Amino acid sequence: MRFKLLIPLACFILLLPAFVLGAQLCEEPLDAVFDLTPAAAATPDDREALRDVEVGRIFWDVTLADPVALAGRLGVIRQTYEDMVRQNVKPEMIFAFRGGAVRLLATDLAAAGVEQREEAAVVQKRLSALLELPGVRMESCYIAMRRVPLEPQQLLSGIHSVGNTFLSAMGYGQRGFVSIAIN
Repeated sequence: MRFKLLIPLACFILLLPAFVLGAQLCEEPLDAVFDLTPAAAATPDDREALRDVEVGRIFWDVTLADPVALAGRLGVIRQTYEDMVRQNVKPEMIFAFRGGAVRLLATDLAAAGVEQREEAAVVQKRLSALLELPGVRMESCYIAMRRVPLEPQQLLSGIHSVGNTFLSAMGYGQRGFVSIAIN
């Protein structure tokens, strides 16, 4: 009877290092930058969805306050931008930060109450890189900022404080921007 119990235990002990190593190999470093390699040329296109689309207008409604998760989403957003360019669509992107996400926009993360400062710094690095791209604008909701508290002059460079990002969503929506929630 003991022998029957030892076999599954021995298998578990022998296979555990393989599972751990496999998990480590699958993890993307948090500060990895999205890089479109020649493999992107083999990527399927979005021809049907983009037929007759000259300008891609996206309103990113950002409420995600977890810096690790947001850093990952920002990588996919960067890829979305690059995919539009690759397929001859001019990107126009508005990022509207509200709720707890505004904390991640503070120049002083400690004062804004961000505990995961190292991870938040990665988010800020990715935001800064996105802001350098043509057609990208970022806004922070002052209603949410008052709750932190955070003042407009305490925001990262290039991020604009607006009174109410619900009004931003309405206004940009009426100008043809498609709203995508990042939460």
